Order: sequence, then structure tokens, then C-alpha cells
Amino acid sequence: MALSKWEQGSQIIKEDDQVSSLLILLKGTAQIKISGFSFDVSPGSLIGIGSEPGESYGFSCIAKTETATFSYDYSSVDDIKQIFTENKKIAPAMCEAVLKNTYKVYGGLDQLLDSAKSLYKNITEKLLEYPAVCRKTGDKILDFKDLLAYPKPPEETGIDDWKTDFIKGLLSFGDRRDEILGNQTALCVGYTCVAVDFIREAEQKVVLLKKYIDDLKNASQEFLIIFSALSSKNAALKTGDTGDMPSFEGLLDRILVYSKAPVDKATDLKNAMVEYKKLSDRAGITDDHRKIRRQLAKVFYPIYEEVLLQVIKQRTEPPIDVKMFLMFGLLDETIVTKEELQTLYGYAKSYKPDPTGHVMCAWEWLRKVYNLEVEPSRNEFDMDYPKYLRELRNNGEIDEEQEKKFLKSPRRRLHFELSNMFTIGNRMTFGRMSAFEPVFDDVNAIGSMENGYLYTEKINQELSFVTDRDFSIFYRDDIYSAPELNVMQIPIHREFRPIFILMPNMGSRFVLWQEIEGKRRQSSARMLLPIIMSENIQDNMLKLCGEFRWEMCKTEQGVHWNDISDPSLTAEYTDLLQFYKKNSSFTADVKEKIKAELKKKNNNYKNVFVSDYHDYMRYESSGSMRLLKPVREILAKYCPFTGDTKTLLATNPAYESFVERFNNHEAKNRRIVTLTIKRFQKEGIPVPDVLTAEEKYLSH
Repeated sequence: MALSKWEQGSQIIKEDDQVSSLLILLKGTAQIKISGFSFDVSPGSLIGIGSEPGESYGFSCIAKTETATFSYDYSSVDDIKQIFTENKKIAPAMCEAVLKNTYKVYGGLDQLLDSAKSLYKNITEKLLEYPAVCRKTGDKILDFKDLLAYPKPPEETGIDDWKTDFIKGLLSFGDRRDEILGNQTALCVGYTCVAVDFIREAEQKVVLLKKYIDDLKNASQEFLIIFSALSSKNAALKTGDTGDMPSFEGLLDRILVYSKAPVDKATDLKNAMVEYKKLSDRAGITDDHRKIRRQLAKVFYPIYEEVLLQVIKQRTEPPIDVKMFLMFGLLDETIVTKEELQTLYGYAKSYKPDPTGHVMCAWEWLRKVYNLEVEPSRNEFDMDYPKYLRELRNNGEIDEEQEKKFLKSPRRRLHFELSNMFTIGNRMTFGRMSAFEPVFDDVNAIGSMENGYLYTEKINQELSFVTDRDFSIFYRDDIYSAPELNVMQIPIHREFRPIFILMPNMGSRFVLWQEIEGKRRQSSARMLLPIIMSENIQDNMLKLCGEFRWEMCKTEQGVHWNDISDPSLTAEYTDLLQFYKKNSSFTADVKEKIKAELKKKNNNYKNVFVSDYHDYMRYESSGSMRLLKPVREILAKYCPFTGDTKTLLATNPAYESFVERFNNHEAKNRRIVTLTIKRFQKEGIPVPDVLTAEEKYLSH
């Protein structure tokens, strides 16, 4: 035991000092510093009481004013009892000080948790913003997937509420402290020992939280440095600094030189651009305007093909100006603003292909067609490439030998795709048919380019809005059979996610080009999107998926697509719209609404369905009833909600019976798969991936 006096600023305890004594603070104020936070302690405080004897203190203590302490040997809990017994007069004050300091430790733990959450949120927001900043500055988007997958901090400190309430209750003694605790040494010791356990539990959590913060700072250090530099660069661009963007002067001539196109083709395009730029209003829709734009489109695509062939032959990343031409149709730097040029440059330079191959620019798709990696798309007459060649042979335009040769000819395949899907799809996705021209022009830059730019992550995010609700949309029915394993037939489902092809324009429409490849139902749909969308992306994605639902059903049903004797989505929907007037179960109000909707959609049943599917997914999925009851019944039957949406609507009277029916149907199918998997496991047979995937599908 010893009395010690400390000057202001003196180090009373170091964090690594070994615990051998407890200090009673007799006068002055001391500051306790624990990992990440600090708090002041007042006279009566037992400094070190939360530390384990023989271990390090785990905190530091500094004299904030001139202070005095009295030390006691500390090797076990019995020493705490002795301190209170020898200091009965100040025992209530010491007990209260311990309780107050316990509450301060709890407060510090809360602060530390808030710091962890704030740090995580700050880094997460920057990670989400990072790709967009790269697209603006033109820097390569680096992969920070480990940081993206970094675990969140806990939502709560983990301290039970009753412990906090208990401490608050004891501290509420206030002026009655001495009355309640005076001459109650055992009570003071008991409360203090309970508080000691509380402090030790809290300090363990403090250590874990501090480690989480330090580890997260280390893991994010490189990213934050890069992001800070990019942010500064982006800020400079906003003030007019072009950064590292090269000059695009004479872009048209540079593209033509790169293309190595014949002189007549190059001259035709240059002349067409001269005529186009002479227009006083390039957005005009008079006959003269349309004539000039049609001529520009006519001579544009041959040059596009020549440029693409050069890129394919060189087998290297195209120069940035060529890449901007292929991605956006940028051909002349004088008909776009400086800001638009900078934006397109950033997008092109930071562009990163989809590793799964489901999202790609049109020029990348055309390259795949040339390399025989994918089959050409259907033409405007719904003929695939082999059928088109057969028709040429039947018409006597080619012979059988030429047909076989052309079928595998990269150049012929490319020309077919570029002349059909690419040319027509570019016009369709642009949206305003009468104002279409394939060259990127400022007059067509409607809305925000930043909000409308479509890249892999954004498309997947919008598609997830659909698949989270309509999980089965891209699954096809199939059969699993393995007689050697005593499995005759089990219905399964295989997923074929669509391929999104980004057309080089700033347009307003999403287009379903074909729902399957050729006649293979077990294949992906091909969907065309403008690379920069000027309209609402989510609304158009919902309509696109609605159209896919309709067309896929027609393909699967064949000639029976509208035959009610063979029930299907299209058959029941067509029957509803075709014979609603004769349906005695419909009220006059329902019939009038159906009539109005048909009139609004020009009696096009598919368009009515697409509109209803949009409302079904956007509004009904969140419990906002918008559809007529008979329409809801059909959609709930063939496009059932799944996942969280199904759970949300399970208690909704409008959907309760549909959800129950769906659950019963899925439970029956799941039972067959589950029993088969259990039999395989019991017999030591490896479970086929298709059954594991089916079990996951059914559990969704």
C-alpha cells in the first residue's frame, strides 16, 4: 500500500503494465484511454478494477490534473473485499464510481460500434461510387471484390439490455446513496464485483471491435488512396480540365484510315456526313431530313463492318477512338459537346467485359459471330442463318456446295448479322424511328448520360428486380433420367439467362430480338438495349421480361398457343380478352375496364399482357393491388411470386390461396427430389449437380 502524487500529464498506468495493484483515486481527475475511446474518472474510482490480476491492464491512465492515488495489492477478488472493508466510509462512493465507470465503458463501446458502422458505410458508398467515377475519368476499373465482400460490423454491441438497465437503476440512488449503501459493505462489494464482470465483458468486445476497425482500415487503404486520386481527377474534369483525354480532332478521317475501306465507301460516308452537318436542325423530321439520315445510315454500316474486320484481324484491343466508334457510333467530334466527349471517353476507357458473357457490346457480339462462337440471329423475316441459306439455294441464287461453304464462312456470317439484327436492332432500340441516324449526335443526347449508361452491374441489378420476384422466368422444363442409378424420370428446371447486346446509340427502347436460339428451346434469349438509355430503365426491363414471358410461352406451345383446351399463359390470357363480353362471372365494371385496356393497346393482346405484367411486378409484388381479379389469377398461376415477395403476400387475402396452391405444388416436386438425393447419399452415390441445382430451385 502506498500513497502517490501525480503532476498533470503524468503517466499513471501504461497499457502494457502488469496488473499487480488497484489504485483508489483520492483527488483530481484522471483520464482512462481504452482502444479507440477515452473517459474521465473522478475521486473514489478504483483504477484497474476491470483488469485481470497478472495480466496487462489493457488501458492507459494519465493525470488530467494534479492527482493523488492510494495503491492496494491486487491478486484476487478477495482483495476487492479487503479494500472496501478497510475504507467503509468511502465504500458507497467507490461503489458508485465503479458503476459510473462501467456505464462510461458501455458508452465508449457504443461510440466504437458507431465508428465501425460509419467506416464500413463510408467505404461501401465509395466502392459503389468507384465504377461510376472511373467511367467519368476513363480509368480502368480495378477489382476490389475482397473489399466488397468484407463482413459488416455487428448491428448491436452484444451487451444485454438488462445489464445497462441494471447499472442505470443502481446509479439512480443519487442523494440516497449513503442511506442505501452506508454500512452495507457486502452490498457495495457485491455490486462492484458484478460491475467488474460487466466491464471485462465490455472490454473484450472493445478489443474485437477495435480489431475489426483496424483490419478494415488496412484492407481498404489501397482502395481509399486510389479513390481519393480519382475523386480529385474527376473534380478537375468538372472545371474543364480534360485530364489525360487525347485530342479527337479529325475523328472521321482517323476512323476511315483505320478501316482501310475502299475509297468509294469512304468517300460516300464523308459526303453523307457533310450533308448531315449542313442541316440547320439535325433533329428535324421533314422529308429532306429523313432522306439525309437514311443516306447516312446506308453508308455508315459498310464502314462499321470494315472497322470491325480490322479489329478482328489485329486481335488486340482497338485504339480508344475506334473503340468509341464501335461502342457509341461516335464518328465526328464536332457534333458532340466537350462534356459528352469526355463522358464517352471515360466509358470506353473504363469498359470491362462481363466475365459471364451475358452482357456485351454489339461489336463484341459481332466478333463472336465471326469467330463461330455463336450462331447468327434471325433476320427480320424470322429466318435463322441456315434457313436463309436454304432459301437462297431453293431460289437458285447459290448451289449446294456454296450453301455448305457459306454456312461456316466467318465473313458471310458477320455480314448477315450486321445487315439484319445489328442494322434493324440499332434503329429499334433508338426508339424514334423517324429521327434515327446511327452516328452519335448531341441532338439525340436526351436525359442524363450518367444515369442511362448501361453496364454489366447495372443491367444485372435491374434484372435482379425481376428474378427476385419472378424467379422461374428464365428456367426451362427438362427431364433428368439415369436408369443406371434407378432414376427413370424426374422433372427438373435449367436456367438460361438472356444475352444482352448493347447497341451503339442513346435510345429509349429495349427490344426482345429472339426468345431462343434457332429452334433450340434450351438456349438463351437475345435482348437488345441501347448502350445509353434515355427512358426509365426499370420500367423498360419489366416490359422486356413481360414480352419474353409471352413469346416464350408461344414458342413452347407452338400452334396451340391460343388453344384454351391446352391451358397455358397465352391461351388463358387470349381467352380472357377474346371472350370477356360473354363471361357471366365478370361484372359490368370488369368488362368495361378490359374493353378500355384493349382499346388503349389497339386490341393487341401481347401489349395488354406486357402492361399487366409490368404492374404485377412493380406494384402487386409490394402489396399494392392494381390488376383485375381474373388477370391476377392468370399471372399468379403462370408467373408465381417467389422468395421474399411470396412471403410478403402470403397473408394478403388477394394472394393467400395462390401462395398456398404454389407451396403445395412445389412441396410435392421437392419431395421427389429430396428423397432421391437422400437415397443417393445413403447408398454412397455422388449426388448429380442437376439434382442439387433443382433442390435449390425448388427451395427458392
